[in-house]
Amino acid sequence: MLIPLQPWGKGAFKGINFKQLLAAHLDWVMLGLMQGLAGGLIAVFGLTPSPYVVWTMVLGGWLNPLPYLFRAFGINAFALTGSLTQRLAASLGGISAAMIIFAWFVLLGAAWNVW
Repeated sequence: MLIPLQPWGKGAFKGINFKQLLAAHLDWVMLGLMQGLAGGLIAVFGLTPSPYVVWTMVLGGWLNPLPYLFRAFGINAFALTGSLTQRLAASLGGISAAMIIFAWFVLLGAAWNVW
């Protein structure tokens, strides 16, 4: 982010939307905090979730910000229209959100049963 803001670096990164890169970065930070909260829930309630649930949470958290990265390079990954790349990117965003929601439902259900 420093180089494109310099007078000598303005032309080096034409076509890249740095606000979308910032959005992806912030999304990864928030999803990392969410994964920490899930780990805390597992520790506090003494849960033993399936490895599939854990990997679903991890993969969903890492893949979820990718639509922002695609958008930074000119692919609107928030619409299921357009080119095949755009539709695949939007589908990836939807699948990753579904993975996170599924993992949370399983973890919260297990915590509810223990409580």
